[in-house]
Amino acid sequence: MRKSLLLAGTAACHLLSAGTALAQAPATSPQADTAQASGSADDSASNSGDGGLQDIVVTAQRRSENLQRVPISIAVATEEQLQASGVSGLQSLKVLTPGVEVQSNNGYAFPIIRGVGSKATGPGIETPVAFYVDGVYYAAPAATLLSFNNIQQIEVLKGPQGTLFGRNATGGLIQVKTRDPSSDFGGKMNLSYGNYQTLKGDFYITGGLADNLTTDLAFVGTTMGDGYGTNLTSGKDVYRINHDIGIRSKTLLTIGSDTEVRLVLDYGDSRNSLLATRVPLGETIPAPYGPVYGGRPWDVSVNYEPVNVVKSGGASLRIDHDAGAVKIASITAYRKSKFIIDVDLDYTPTNGRRLSVDQRDHQFSQELQLLSAGNGPFSWVVGAFYFDALADYAQNRVLLNGPAAVPTVPPIVESNQTAFQSTKSISGFGQATLEVAPGLKLTGGLRYTSEKRELGNAQTIVTRSDGSTVVTFPLSSRSATFNKLTWRAAVDYQATPDVLTYLSYNRGFKSGGFNPSALTVPPFEPEVLDAFEGGIKSTLFDRRIKLNGAIYYYDYANTQLQRVAANGTTGIYNSAGAEIYGFDGELRAQVTPELNLVVGYQYAHGKYRSFPGAIIAAPRAAGGYTLTTGDAAGNVTILTPKHTVSIVANYTIPTKTGEISLNASGYYNSGFFVEPDNVVTQPRYFMVNASVRWEFGSGQSISIWGNNLTNRVVSNIDGINNVGFGVRRANYAPPRTYGVSVGTTF
Repeated sequence: MRKSLLLAGTAACHLLSAGTALAQAPATSPQADTAQASGSADDSASNSGDGGLQDIVVTAQRRSENLQRVPISIAVATEEQLQASGVSGLQSLKVLTPGVEVQSNNGYAFPIIRGVGSKATGPGIETPVAFYVDGVYYAAPAATLLSFNNIQQIEVLKGPQGTLFGRNATGGLIQVKTRDPSSDFGGKMNLSYGNYQTLKGDFYITGGLADNLTTDLAFVGTTMGDGYGTNLTSGKDVYRINHDIGIRSKTLLTIGSDTEVRLVLDYGDSRNSLLATRVPLGETIPAPYGPVYGGRPWDVSVNYEPVNVVKSGGASLRIDHDAGAVKIASITAYRKSKFIIDVDLDYTPTNGRRLSVDQRDHQFSQELQLLSAGNGPFSWVVGAFYFDALADYAQNRVLLNGPAAVPTVPPIVESNQTAFQSTKSISGFGQATLEVAPGLKLTGGLRYTSEKRELGNAQTIVTRSDGSTVVTFPLSSRSATFNKLTWRAAVDYQATPDVLTYLSYNRGFKSGGFNPSALTVPPFEPEVLDAFEGGIKSTLFDRRIKLNGAIYYYDYANTQLQRVAANGTTGIYNSAGAEIYGFDGELRAQVTPELNLVVGYQYAHGKYRSFPGAIIAAPRAAGGYTLTTGDAAGNVTILTPKHTVSIVANYTIPTKTGEISLNASGYYNSGFFVEPDNVVTQPRYFMVNASVRWEFGSGQSISIWGNNLTNRVVSNIDGINNVGFGVRRANYAPPRTYGVSVGTTF
């Protein structure tokens, strides 16, 4: 699976090596929260026996259900789709799921769904889009750009999840599911070589250890000889993965016919320079910084080499028991990570500012679920969730040199900040569905969350050029408690066996907290999102077409946003609110037995109703930007493209010894604004991926692939930062990449 928290550096695309998975499907189990029922979960790469599309099984309501029968907007990407479409990282998941964007900043991942997301960073700062792997919640944004090689599928639930997945999920959630081990010995190996001297290998093996005891082992590793860019000051490569390795093992113990125990262990280690950041081409750099430099978008010119290191791991224990009338699931998990970055903060060759961060994260979670059994007219699930996390800055140093030194006597040359933020959260939840008439169902759910946040060991010490130190923010602690009731109400009608319509109202909640990166900034308030949605799911023309669509309206209150103030302080602030509305749809078609087509589209319109405390940037004639405070009311919400379109086509040609698969995928984004002031934009772009795969013999394969064939320049993160003046900085997703892969199944 995942390369465990292996987030490869800011920006970019950490490889989610979706390739390799177990050759044979696992046995069906009583697990309450898996998607392993009714055969394969993929309908993109293969068709059912009658020539139609196969069913996709999801667990959006904590039980295995046909996607077409679930009254929730869900996008699904299977292992085969990920591999065939060249989705090599979580940030390229948008190719298969329009409306989903994953950006990064200094090594932190920022998922955005339907325009709901945040770029805020720091200990204890969670994103509005929750991230789960095999039912385990990952709190640290530095833990969600991963590498895997035994994925079963990825589910994206759009909209607030205020009941069954309530952990700060105002925007939605991303669930990664990995395969269970098999009792039959088998596995896969793949080796890939691409441009930039990129070598990637993954290995998966599974088998039985004893009666009713199976296990597996997954390994994935990547290294690059060349980077996507060059540091023009030093001549060294940047945007380069030095090493990126992950190992994961799942052990399954079956006790009788009604109990299963799953133990999962994982560890990851990554070092790279993917957080390389530059002043964009065409931007003027005012004195005393600079000079202006050219090169390619992936080139930088800095006097400090960018470094990103992540070491992480965890363990989880899941117990599923079928007690007859009730199914019971318990998920216990512990995770920890160490996250280090070192980056030139003025983005120029001038000896100015340097940022050095050492962040540590620990989390423990315990979830208990009770579910009704069977498929009767009344179904329910109740449960409780406990979450205990501690995240701290071992150091958060800004080194000030030359023109960046604060002009006191003697000048200040370093600022070091320490702080931790702890989170203790407990919630109880329940949801029930009743069929009140043939085909007509009512669903209601509630969740109550009580969360305590504490900021401790908060202190700022500055160092002067003569070596003396001064405490500018004395050691202090603060705490706050946030309580909230959230809910879901829905009605759905199975008009025919092939058509489902639904209406829903959901409330999501993301707790408030503190700003460990800005100790003088007051706590930020909780944000609340009320979502109204209506949708239809249909299966047409003898199962050869699936057409799903939804319209939605979001009332988004106290939106939590990061801003960099004119004095350089970075923290989370609340806007008064925003509204977002739009439509998304998906068409899956088995055009012929050989040709499969998936088309996705999203329209979104978002604007801030009121935002009097927004940071407004204005260009300066001498270069850079002046940062002031103003009202962003009426501006478009950040990271909200008006139109996104994806098209994925897969054509299979049978041969005497196997088959040849031709895959092409295209993604269009109409562009979006980066900050609430709507000054910096990501222009519209279109990306194309393609691959040719030949499977032959007894499980051997060879493929030729290319990603971002149009070589479009797409930002991972873009915006205006303060270094004594406002300067625009940018970090970019990978350019055109291509290569060849060979593999074998045994």
